[in-house]
Amino acid sequence: MKNAYKYGLIGYVLVMICSTLFPVIFGNEQLQALIIFPLILVLAYWTKMNGKELGLEFGRLRDYMWAILYPLSICLVIIVIALVTGNLGAIKYPNEMTGKIVYLFLYTLILAFATEEGFFRGWLYGILERGKMNPKLILLFTALAFASWHLPLFFLNSSFNLSMLPIYITGGIIGGLTFGLLRYISGSIIVSSFSHALWNTIVYSLFGFGSSIGILGIKATNIFSPESGLLGLACGLVFMAILWVWASKKVGFNYPTPQE
Repeated sequence: MKNAYKYGLIGYVLVMICSTLFPVIFGNEQLQALIIFPLILVLAYWTKMNGKELGLEFGRLRDYMWAILYPLSICLVIIVIALVTGNLGAIKYPNEMTGKIVYLFLYTLILAFATEEGFFRGWLYGILERGKMNPKLILLFTALAFASWHLPLFFLNSSFNLSMLPIYITGGIIGGLTFGLLRYISGSIIVSSFSHALWNTIVYSLFGFGSSIGILGIKATNIFSPESGLLGLACGLVFMAILWVWASKKVGFNYPTPQE
């Protein structure tokens, strides 16, 4: 049990160091995520983890319904509020946008599966689960690790500014808990990767990334952005709480994970 916790800490520190230093050393921001993939392979080999422990399962149709509902419901609520309050801007949807959206989803799905989800909801989640840690603590620790991993973005990407930090990181914890719950109820990082990719695609296309403006032309991103706005934080918290309660009643928080 103690070895599992030790391995988890070593793996987390290794990912944080490499994800922070490699983009700076090589001048490539994308390395923050890409460097995680070879580290997962090394860590999985080192700890002799199998596919099931890594979450390499497809999950059930019901699990994907939750995965889809997460970004869609939050974005829909925010759009309605923005519309009612007159905060929708001039909507711009050029002809090439559909292709860009499809590409963004497929690219993010592969990238999330091989990097962020593969590590935080895959290897790190699996090694803590192997140590029989309380499932609620696993969800919390992996969410905190996931949120803290995003900190270097505020120094690597010019579209972020420090004023966005508190809401963005808090939202990252809530998002990490939600993706973790999807992983827990389904046993699959494919499900959480699907939801992660759908979130990034919808949010970044409609609302923009960082301080940029998306298709909807909403300028008050500090309020209306699902990822770095107050409304997004509130809606994300509500959704996570609903999924948490549902998981506690339908699945339970005990190991081994009950299967229906």
